Order: sequence, then structure tokens, then C-alpha cells
Amino acid sequence: MTDKKMMQEALVDGARAFKAGTMNRRSFLTLCVMTGFASSAVMSGDAHAAADQIVLWNWGGDAEACHGSAIGRPFTDATGIPLRIDTSGPLQGKIRAMVDSDNVTADVADADAFDAIALGASGHLEPIDYGVVDKSKVLDGYAMEYGVSVIFYGYAFMYDTEAFGDTPPTGWADFFDTAKFPGKRSLYKWANGALEAALMADGVAKDALYPLDMDRALTKIKSIKDDSVYWGSGSEAHSMILNGEVSMGMVWQNRALAIEEDTDGRFKLVMNEALAMPGAYIVPRGNPGGADVMKFIAQALEVESQLEILSCLGMTPSNPAAFAKIPEELIPYAITSAENIERVVFNDPEWWAKNGGDAVNAFLEAIS
Repeated sequence: MTDKKMMQEALVDGARAFKAGTMNRRSFLTLCVMTGFASSAVMSGDAHAAADQIVLWNWGGDAEACHGSAIGRPFTDATGIPLRIDTSGPLQGKIRAMVDSDNVTADVADADAFDAIALGASGHLEPIDYGVVDKSKVLDGYAMEYGVSVIFYGYAFMYDTEAFGDTPPTGWADFFDTAKFPGKRSLYKWANGALEAALMADGVAKDALYPLDMDRALTKIKSIKDDSVYWGSGSEAHSMILNGEVSMGMVWQNRALAIEEDTDGRFKLVMNEALAMPGAYIVPRGNPGGADVMKFIAQALEVESQLEILSCLGMTPSNPAAFAKIPEELIPYAITSAENIERVVFNDPEWWAKNGGDAVNAFLEAIS
């Protein structure tokens, strides 16, 4: 081990001890000086961050404000520890690089369940401490060893009532039927949701989707290639509908209410056979915040925080205690509402963790 790495590890260990109350401020600052960090730099830089805040890594936009108000504010009120949000986006490759370089700057990442499985298996994550995080506050199957599903989101589709109001589409088979329902379609260009939708459209039962038959799915997707356009962000999906580019459009379900409002009700959401995606909070190995990050995750599962995330961001609660408290006006758009939970199809994060890269590449080749 190099001297530099030894000093880094000593500083991080000292920061954790200071944060936990087992090292006083004077001793911590002395350690900073001994390891080559001037106190002024420490009190404005990484070591101070390690001792005095939790850093959440997400994708920014509305998520930054909503996670801050719904989870960060009550967490800080209860613990005195502030939340800082890094909005540069927690891609798997970035998390691997951060951990492998021993330069971990985030405590928790707002990711997907398949990220928790893949990065946990490769040794890049800390296990979740279920002595602090209450498993009973998570839908069965989504309190994983290396991640906790704090929310669910989904891929559904919307249709033009002016075009199909008399005989509206009711599922993915209709979405893929361009003879009965003519017009352009939009799909997410990174394969998530589209592969499952294609298989259901081709007659595969909801409970028999996995492992995904890639050849069958891609053949179905190619069958409407001439009638399809592809989006890479929620705002693009939104714009394609508002601009009249499509008669049916796959969307993240949390955008549907805004789209319905923006189109004065012209476009309607179909939640039948929507793909329910488990999000997950994951903890990079060697995170500077130490054990306090588990308290932050525990706060994210509290009913009040879950309902505020739903109201603010449209992301659906994962705590079963919150399901019955979903506001009436949001029930049609919530993955885990009583109206929808039996109609949606839950994504298999194990399959996506093992096959996601190849699946995305095959999909991109098929639509190019």
C-alpha cells in the first residue's frame, strides 16, 4: 500500500470517527495536518464533507428538489446532518471507477434495482444494514442485500383520444397493431420496457416474460420500425406527444398527468401491462458518510417521505403502509395503487443485471 493511500484511509477513518463522536474536533484537525491536509482545506473540502454531510447522487431536475424536501429535510431535522445532492448521474461505470480509484465522493446513489445486483456482485457496494433499515417498510422482494427499492416508476403508454376515442387501445398488443391503430409510435431507445412490451404484444403471458426471448422481442419491434420514433429522455417523450409527432407514445408513467393536462385531456394513459421498475438506493463501498447513510435510507422509507416523493415527483411508494394513503387524484398514475398493482408487470432486476448491456446493444442495432 502506498503512503498516499495509507494517509487517505487514515483521514477517512478519522472523519468517520469524528462524525460518530468517538474522535474530538481537535484530534480530527490534528490528523488532517499529519496527513497533509491544511485545516482550511479540510473544513471546506472532502474530509469535512465526510464528517458533516450525506451526499446523494441522482440525475437532477425535479428529482433534486423533491428528494431534498421529502427525504433530506426530515433527515436533517432528525439528525442535524445536512444533505448535499450531486446531479451528475450515477451510471454503473462511474460508480465502479469511483470505488476502484479509492476516490468515493457519494454516500448513496439513486439508481435501479438491477444496478444494486450488478454492482453488489462486483464488490462495489456496501451491504444494506437491516438493523437500521426496516425491511417491513419495503414491498416483499425489494429489500435486497445491496440496495433498497425506495420508489417504483414505470413504462406505460398514452394514446390520442381524437384518433382512437371510439375504440381505445387497452394494452401493448394494440400499441403494436399499426393496422387497427395507425400512426407513429414512440419508444424508449434504451430497451428498458420496450422488450417486455413487444413480447406481451406478441402473446407472451405477463408471468412468463423472463428470461426475455430477445429474438422474438426484436422481431416484434422491427415489425413497427417504420412507424416508430425513439426518445432518450422524459422531456423528449413529452414533447413528441405535445408536438403531434405520435398517436401513441411510451412514457414514464410519472409524466402522464402533466401530459394529460398539457393536452387538455386529449392524450390518455394506459396503465394495463405497464412495466413496473424498482428504483433502488445503493451505497458505494467506502462512502465517506459511513453508517449515517443507513439512517438516511431509513428516512426515505417513512410514509410521509414516500407520499411527498409521489406528490412532488410522481414516483410511487415502495412502503406498503403508504399504498392506501395515495391521494385519490394520483391513484390512476401510481404503480402500487390498488387500481394498478395487479395490472402492472414487475421488472426482473436479476435478468437485467446479467443481460442489460447485451440487451441494450441488440436493441440499438435493431432500431438503427
